Amino acid sequence: MSQDKPDVMVPEEATKRGPVLRGELRSSEMRLPNMLAQFSRVTPQSKRARIYLYPTPEQARAIRRERSPFAFTGSFASREGVTEEWSSKEIWLNGTSEIYHHEMLCLTNSSGQLVDLHIRVASKAESNEATSKSAWFVMGGCLLLQILATQDDREIQEAKKHGFERPVRRFELSDGAIAEIHERIVQHNSGFEKEIKKRGFSITVSGCKDGETSKRDVDGLLILASLASRERSACWHWSESENLDNHHSHWRFGFGKFPKRPDFEEPLILRDREHFSGFLSAALKRYLNSENGELVDNAVYALLAHDLPLEVKIVRLVSGIQSALRFATSNKNPAGKTQLRELLNDFLKLYPIDLSDLWPLCDESSGVSLRQIRNAAVHGEVFTEKDWPALSYAGENLQWTLERILLVSLGWDIMLSSVSPEKLGAYFAHQWTQQRLSLCL
Repeated sequence: MSQDKPDVMVPEEATKRGPVLRGELRSSEMRLPNMLAQFSRVTPQSKRARIYLYPTPEQARAIRRERSPFAFTGSFASREGVTEEWSSKEIWLNGTSEIYHHEMLCLTNSSGQLVDLHIRVASKAESNEATSKSAWFVMGGCLLLQILATQDDREIQEAKKHGFERPVRRFELSDGAIAEIHERIVQHNSGFEKEIKKRGFSITVSGCKDGETSKRDVDGLLILASLASRERSACWHWSESENLDNHHSHWRFGFGKFPKRPDFEEPLILRDREHFSGFLSAALKRYLNSENGELVDNAVYALLAHDLPLEVKIVRLVSGIQSALRFATSNKNPAGKTQLRELLNDFLKLYPIDLSDLWPLCDESSGVSLRQIRNAAVHGEVFTEKDWPALSYAGENLQWTLERILLVSLGWDIMLSSVSPEKLGAYFAHQWTQQRLSLCL
């Protein structure tokens, strides 16, 4: 091919996307340097993104022989002295299509979905000024974020006109960093040439020393916010900055819509701004000071896993209780006990908690325990239609047991929650005695 003609043809619609980069495409068995690629435009609220490859014929044939996932790293100079590096560690490419014309075989350019995207902007100019690092996170909403978020300036001023004050809530993270929850207004085009305003949420972190530490801390904050709200929230975009020309941006794609908490179900923490703030401050301190915060994550994931068959839900909730008990007793459990009865006994020695009003977790002296129901489900026990009311009651009691264990281990008073004996007295499943006697295993 002559030097004045390109190796590949970039389609005209590519002008509406991001910059074209030259970099390396990799799979587990292949490395292709000098690959041209382009990412779709992304904004902080983007939940999906695509990559478009513009391979030479030789590169297209090599890609066709490999399987996803792929990785790509490429760079370009966005302006003088400033380089941007775009990379993704997990790319799922669509299959390469073949187009036949007489005896000619053509391979189409490849495109695919991204799971992650990392953008690093670096300036060659050195700054002698010592600046405090900052980070910014964008996530889905839940009730705790909605109640504790700092509103925008216009809404704050409007509230002051009517005599209302909304104090700014700040939460301490690791290394002295401070997190503040903000409410964002996102403009969306509905497709009918009309902009629609939607409320989103972000968290700003000031005084952070390390971006990865801040990311871990904010993920923990969102886990606790999800627990308090009984609805899931997760971060999908975050960025960290050293100065104007040196910062990193990160995306996680593929999040579906998390189920919202039903209107008839109260949040776990009583619906009050002071309660929400007090819980998040106390729980976050214990969470961040523990080396076993992932055990709390596992327990909350088990609580908020919706749309599962009842037997599967019961199994997951018992696994979540084991994780919560291990977190609560980790300092007194050097042997690493995992048996449910042993963990529960150690927990009850450490924490002043009363579970006597709930279906017994391990006590089998007066009937079937929740642990026995879980074991029967794991080993393939066939439950009859008559058993379903009892299983439903058991599932709710497992949820309440897990929530109480988490609250106590995170330093919160059960009486200031929706799982206090007084609050649970309004639920049918709190009267579980007859259902327990009806169940034969």
